[in-house]
Amino acid sequence: MRLFLLSTLLTLSTSCFAQTDSIGFREDFSIFKTALLEAHPALYRFTPEKKFNAVLDSVEQQITSQTTDLQFFQLLSRIESLIREGHSGVNPSEYLKKQLHQHKIFPFLVHIKEDKLIVKESRIGKYATLKGAEIYAINGKKISEIITELEASTGIKSGFNNTFMLNRLSYDNNFSLAYYYFIDTVGTFKIDYKQVPEDVCTTEIEGVLDAPPHVSFPKRPVEPNPPIQWEIDEQQKTAILKITTFAHWMVSYSKREYFKTFQQFFKTLDEQGIENLIIDVRTNGGGEEMIGAELLTYLVDHEFTVYKHVKAETLDFTFLNKLPDADKPDFSDKDYVKTDSGYYKVEDKILEAMYPQKKNHFKGKTYIIANGGSFSATSIFLSLAKTHGAGVIIGEESGGTFEDVDGRWRVNFTLPNSGVSVSFPAWSLRINATGGDRLRGVIPDYAIDKSTEDILTEKDVELEFAYDLIRNGEVEK
Repeated sequence: MRLFLLSTLLTLSTSCFAQTDSIGFREDFSIFKTALLEAHPALYRFTPEKKFNAVLDSVEQQITSQTTDLQFFQLLSRIESLIREGHSGVNPSEYLKKQLHQHKIFPFLVHIKEDKLIVKESRIGKYATLKGAEIYAINGKKISEIITELEASTGIKSGFNNTFMLNRLSYDNNFSLAYYYFIDTVGTFKIDYKQVPEDVCTTEIEGVLDAPPHVSFPKRPVEPNPPIQWEIDEQQKTAILKITTFAHWMVSYSKREYFKTFQQFFKTLDEQGIENLIIDVRTNGGGEEMIGAELLTYLVDHEFTVYKHVKAETLDFTFLNKLPDADKPDFSDKDYVKTDSGYYKVEDKILEAMYPQKKNHFKGKTYIIANGGSFSATSIFLSLAKTHGAGVIIGEESGGTFEDVDGRWRVNFTLPNSGVSVSFPAWSLRINATGGDRLRGVIPDYAIDKSTEDILTEKDVELEFAYDLIRNGEVEK
């Protein structure tokens, strides 16, 4: 992150936004800063302490009587983006959400691919013919430049890996919301685009009003219920297991139901002599990591653990007592060992060893399909699968990082003057994984590059590739 980006941020078209007095913003910033410095468990994992604190000081100096609510939110988002761990976030205030509904925003639902946006759908009928167009620039700014600015503006990423951010921005109208919140609030857009085989064209389009309610940014996909589906291809001796979430609290499906479903599924595989298993965890945003670990006990033939350690920065959250809506962890001293680098959990179920299943352990070949939306507990599942050779991974780099994740106990509060909500985990966890890049996600054994046509027709290229491997054997990577 370059410091000049912070000053550039304040040149956006935000004059229409109301202003909270600078004293109120400064009070909110002090609360925000104190919470991060005292309680965030991995503040400097990806950004050096000196650089992080320099940005904090720079932002504090930029808060003046001219600062608007939107600009204040943008400044906090810039700081939060330096954490580079997708479990930490700030959300717009109710005031900012109401303002958004009075402004026209970018009218396309898009898929982001490298340095261009692919139009999946127009929310305005007269632009319907632009479906499939590849947009290279908006209002004179290249898409690559816009993505770079968004990377420096939001926490929808982990480590130095943007696949989770691009996956989320490609869902619903999240890109339009991000453009409004972090790039510009204009209501008309000059786009440079190409519709094959035409040359690059330029046209001006008008925005669209976003109908409420806008609950949060980014919007999340609705979780299918039940979250586990499977099918058996008897001719190919292949089973497909699709898991859309490990977050049992978001669906009416308990941990016990996940475990019972796994038991039934692998019993069926054994009874039918299934030789190949395809596990699809694309756009599975995570949840309970022990569900993924339980699944691995059917695939891994030796003992393993999920984490090397669990750490907290503090056990004392009394600095949040003045915030009546604050949701803070309640930790006990006897459960932790204090060190110079933090408080390490002595014992916990998530630190215990996992053992391979004795009954119905799968002995065939496993193919795991993943993408940038495979995040949090799902990225952990992929890290462990890679470490223990549980299967061939196909698709896209996962959204989380290979060795580190923050999660479980959370700190949640709303800043009293600006109304911006803040959320971050109180635990930092080191995954017991080896052989990957801890700054990146889980890299697939076979990376899949989709064409524009594949995206528009929703062709399942990854699944087809998995079947090709099953039929023809592995190919050169």
